[in-house]
Amino acid sequence: MLVELDIKNFAIIKALKVRFQEHMTVLIGETGAGKSIIIDAVSLLMGGRGQKEMVRSGEKKAVVTGLFEIGEDSQKITNLCEKYGLPDSDGQLVISRELAVKGRNVVRINGQLTTINVLRELGNYLVDIHGQNDQQILMDQDRQIDLVDNYASDEFKDQLKQYQDEFVTWQKLTDRLNHLKSDAQELAQKQDILTFQNEELSSANLTDPNEDEQLEEEYNELNNYQKIVDTANYLMQLYDDEEHGIETLVGNAQQAANDLTTYGSKFKDIAKTIDDGVYALSDARSELSNVLDEMDFDEERFQYVTNRLDLLNSLKKKYGPSLQDVFAFYEKVKKELGQYQTGGLDEEKLQKSVTAIEQKLTERADKLHQAREKVARSLEEKIKQELADLYMAKARFAIAISSTKTFTKKGTDEVVFLIAPNPGEDLLPLVKIVSGGEQSRLILALKAIFSRVEPVGTMIFDEIDTGVSGRVSAAIGEKLHSIGEHKQVIAITHSPQVAAASDQKYLVAKQVKDGATYTQIGPLTQEETVTAIAEMMAGSDVTQAAKQNAKDLMRSFKKKK
Repeated sequence: MLVELDIKNFAIIKALKVRFQEHMTVLIGETGAGKSIIIDAVSLLMGGRGQKEMVRSGEKKAVVTGLFEIGEDSQKITNLCEKYGLPDSDGQLVISRELAVKGRNVVRINGQLTTINVLRELGNYLVDIHGQNDQQILMDQDRQIDLVDNYASDEFKDQLKQYQDEFVTWQKLTDRLNHLKSDAQELAQKQDILTFQNEELSSANLTDPNEDEQLEEEYNELNNYQKIVDTANYLMQLYDDEEHGIETLVGNAQQAANDLTTYGSKFKDIAKTIDDGVYALSDARSELSNVLDEMDFDEERFQYVTNRLDLLNSLKKKYGPSLQDVFAFYEKVKKELGQYQTGGLDEEKLQKSVTAIEQKLTERADKLHQAREKVARSLEEKIKQELADLYMAKARFAIAISSTKTFTKKGTDEVVFLIAPNPGEDLLPLVKIVSGGEQSRLILALKAIFSRVEPVGTMIFDEIDTGVSGRVSAAIGEKLHSIGEHKQVIAITHSPQVAAASDQKYLVAKQVKDGATYTQIGPLTQEETVTAIAEMMAGSDVTQAAKQNAKDLMRSFKKKK
């Protein structure tokens, strides 16, 4: 339940802190005082849409904080806190929401930053706010099936979950099958392309991703064979010339360096360096001679290397840029082509899979239909009882369920709420005939029923008594009070009957001070309550008779309780 609400700089509210109690509490006050703004603040704490226009004029940010007490039966809230790593605080949740005119909005749960999506998920188990969305669900024929399903047992919901899992698989398979049928020509063309690419790459006998680098080096040698031989022979001639050759000259240098060592040890390093050079040149000459002996121009090999390089370079242009990329592309082609060849994209096989899962879906949908029929009959009786309490005892109400051949996320059922508000009228779809007051009573009837099965601890009603008066308002007040026996109920009302039925009355008042508007809220004393209800009944001119009427009204509800 909502224990405390702290609002700062939100809409016309400068600063407001209010503690709520168990059972039924009404918020009363003049139109425009800020009652609905308080509900908007709670909605914000449940993950409602936040806009910078909600920040009080002249302020930089608005902050709304709520303290919630978690009941012993709220295991789902505990599980969600564990799932998202939110700190546990001994059965309490402190939710804070900041809206900034500039910058990011901030959400905290028990002091830890979190996201709007987490807040919304958690809010589903904290507060149920009656508002325009309830009318939309009730009057949207496509969503009436949800009301039946929400009333069903956990066993039914498990069956629905199993159906929906298979429905998702069926959708994917059906999409693939439709894709195959509609794009058969495109797929055939793609298969032809893949086949050509596979044959081209397969015939290339690719084995080494570095083959092109090795062949490039070999090609360079073969292509420059004569230049290599001529240059090497010239180098060897330079080395071997008896009079002016390198061997003769360095030999002379070696002898001169050795002679220098006789004149001092400091020349030994120079002599050693020259000796090393002589040996290195001799080794180079020997290595060059060996290379020349082994070299042989092979025209056939040269043609093979040339052609092979042309092929590899062509493949790199098509599928590269590198040979490694060509290898990767080849693997991809083989995998995609394998799907065609192994039947992964085979229309006939896919059709069999679709048919098989459709049989399963049909069986599960039939079971859901049978279960919904039982749930609908039970819900019908409950709604009739609740409507009778709300002075619609002569109204006939029915839930029609028909099976179709079309699979949807919820099965194959179409659910329509039917009503005949007055005797002698035919049952017609709810969306066509109910008035605003009848809508409110239907919604309240559903809320009264679902309040016993929904996990939320707090239910908020924003002027659910609109469009009704007199004894119907009194019945609505009694119904809200009965809900408040097992849920915390907070209701905004302009009805004296609804106000009199509540356990606590809070006055929301607006003040204008120094040109600025402020909203205040606080519980009323017994005497203040009498005056407030008298004003709701008689207007601002409160007489003793009006006060007595207010007392009598409160006394009548007290007797009923």
